[in-house]
Amino acid sequence: MLRRLKTALALGVLLLLSTVSCPGAEKQRKVKDISGQVSVSGAFALFPLAVEWKEAFEAAHPGVRIDVSAGGAGKGMTDILNGMTDFAMLSRELHEEEEQRGAIAFTVGRDAVIPVISAANPFREELLRRGITADDARKIWITREFRTWGDLLGTRDRTPIHPYTRSDACGAAQTFAAWFDSKQDQLGGTAVFGDPGIASAVKDDRLGIGFNNLAYAFDAATHAIQDGLLAFPIDLDADGALAPDEYFYDTKEGLTAASEQDLFPSPPARKLYLVSKGVPTEPAAKAFLRYILREGQDLNEPNGYVRITDDIARDGLFILRHPGKASARRRDRTGTIIGIVLGLAALLLLIPLGERRKKNLAGKRIYRQRISEGIMFALTAASLLVLIGILVLLVVKSLPILQQQSLLDVLTGTEWMPSQGKFGFAPFIGGTILVTLGALVLAVPVSLFTAIFLTEYARSSVRRLVYPALDILAALPSVIYGVWGVLFLVPKWGYSLQSGSLVLAVMILPLLISLLVEIFSSISKELREASLALGATTWQTTRKVVLRKSIPGIFASVVLALSKCVGETIAVMMICGSVASIPGKLSDGFYTLPALIGNNYGEMASIPLYESAIMFAALLLAVIVLLFNVLSRIILYRIQKNMA
Repeated sequence: MLRRLKTALALGVLLLLSTVSCPGAEKQRKVKDISGQVSVSGAFALFPLAVEWKEAFEAAHPGVRIDVSAGGAGKGMTDILNGMTDFAMLSRELHEEEEQRGAIAFTVGRDAVIPVISAANPFREELLRRGITADDARKIWITREFRTWGDLLGTRDRTPIHPYTRSDACGAAQTFAAWFDSKQDQLGGTAVFGDPGIASAVKDDRLGIGFNNLAYAFDAATHAIQDGLLAFPIDLDADGALAPDEYFYDTKEGLTAASEQDLFPSPPARKLYLVSKGVPTEPAAKAFLRYILREGQDLNEPNGYVRITDDIARDGLFILRHPGKASARRRDRTGTIIGIVLGLAALLLLIPLGERRKKNLAGKRIYRQRISEGIMFALTAASLLVLIGILVLLVVKSLPILQQQSLLDVLTGTEWMPSQGKFGFAPFIGGTILVTLGALVLAVPVSLFTAIFLTEYARSSVRRLVYPALDILAALPSVIYGVWGVLFLVPKWGYSLQSGSLVLAVMILPLLISLLVEIFSSISKELREASLALGATTWQTTRKVVLRKSIPGIFASVVLALSKCVGETIAVMMICGSVASIPGKLSDGFYTLPALIGNNYGEMASIPLYESAIMFAALLLAVIVLLFNVLSRIILYRIQKNMA
């Protein structure tokens, strides 16, 4: 009896324990069973830490896939406001316009932006003893009162300072500029894309000075300053000499601790955020953000970031638990796509059904002819309507800026300061035209003589070797040419017009050569033989027969190459220097319309009239290409008329 009582008591205890643990176990099972996809884009500053969070979270939750990409804070904000991602990585405060559009920022960490110089700087010892102040930085990047290292050090040395800044809309540049009460678009100097771009440019330029996020200034493995870089210490008391307690730049941990203890000024120390449009509602996104605000903070300090306080974490979790009436961020376009596909399928089905109604063969043939004509006309009209639709949309989007400034002022203005409402496009128009002309001057003669050699002089074995190589070069993505320019041309000539022209010239050479070879090969063989039979040499035949007959084709090929140069974005953006002024010489930096759009599109949602200005840049680009094509058609018609 006693044994039965003990058994019953044990079973009761086990049952009680199971009822207590079951809810928690069930909750844990549900959390582990979450699945889905989370996308994150934005600031370079937060990217290394976000990757660590991603890997740790995916390891704990195999059903969740997280995509993290860096492209600058501005791009992240555009992505999140347009519903393209779940979170934006942001390294600055939200703008009022972004908050009005539903952006919510969750603080997830803290880091700093620091001035950097080349380790090969000839004045490194004096600079490290002196340090830099906010006033010094203003005189280097804003007023340009300090143009030489002697100006900064108070000596008569005339060695120039080469300041670098960011070309992309980013939190690092905004935070750094805020240190001396300025804005990103007021920063002078050569502009390069991304944190890695500035680090590389300063390392390669012994007279360079720039600024980097903490995560990019220090090596990820050793936590020491990157090889080739030096942290330029901030003189906190501005007394012209760096005290021992003002230097904490030897390791990432030292600078992180100084930032945590508020020994490093803010700005350029700053908070880092994950931004969502409305409070996240999808389970995977909510779980990922909850993890970052809790367990993920343990990864901050090992990776060189300051963790958030418990109060900040609780505030973020409170917002996450009380989403209110957050609206869905994404628009499901699946139904629209299915509807279009079904509509096209129905149209294809109606054609044979309509045919069955025809009682005789002649009627069917006439019906098919009309259907064919109708489809071809519809497709032709659709092509034209797409062009008209693009132009109309760009005009409508460009109207706000044209209502604030006259068209003449916009086209001839030389100042580009969106934060002050100044939108002058003359530097971008000038840079686009100059780099295009430079590329054509280099590429057209080379491609012309190469095509003549291949078609008129080269052996068949040479052609079999060269033609596939040309096809491969023509198929290479433009970013490959941009990388080649950064690695081989920029170290020699800097971010300049001559570097940009040469990169574009090399990029269009395969296209031009292939087109010209096809044009020359299409000339009748009988014409060549007749010329040679009359005693003409090969060169005379080429000059008097082949080239003369090929003039319309040569002209059309050059116009095609010109259009490609005008519209090229990534390769030029990597090497132009993004200097918003018309280059006066080949060694000057420049800025093109495509690079302007590529660099600044991400920030357009944050500053009034910015979207309109970027759309106007796109409209200008479209108009320039259209004008070139229309003029080429007119000139080509006259050439053909005179040759007839």
